[in-house]
Amino acid sequence: MQIITAGRAGPNRSVRFGGDAPLDERGRRDIEALAASVAGPVTLCGPEAATRETARLLGGRPEVDDALRTLDVGSWAGSTPEEIAPSDLAAFFTDPTARPHGGESVAEFVRRVHAWRDHHDTATASIVVAMPVAQALLCDDPARYFGVEVRPAASYLWSRP
Repeated sequence: MQIITAGRAGPNRSVRFGGDAPLDERGRRDIEALAASVAGPVTLCGPEAATRETARLLGGRPEVDDALRTLDVGSWAGSTPEEIAPSDLAAFFTDPTARPHGGESVAEFVRRVHAWRDHHDTATASIVVAMPVAQALLCDDPARYFGVEVRPAASYLWSRP
């Protein structure tokens, strides 16, 4: 499966949790530059504005799949790390089962994304997702989620072990 991360949107630039902003100008340029390396037509994408726009820029007419939505960060949506209590941030980043924001825990999120992956034929799929979804698809265990580094407007390959 080719996993393509959405291009940069406003919140990527300002380091905010959550949100559903469209691509910014750099995000559009980066996706246009990435287009030549996309292996095949984009067949699925997440529901976020930036993922849908990225898929369109890549020439695809993908199906939007809500199961590929990004991590629900609950009350933190739109917040910067500086606006959140350090103890809550520490819990979120060190305990995959923590839900200090009231949304999904990392463990719940990774399980949800892995359930999608395990029930779809991904052998030749090219999908566009938000960066947190790409991290979840590429990690093998929720405890290792934050150890997976992804970037906006990038392509990653995943195959079943």
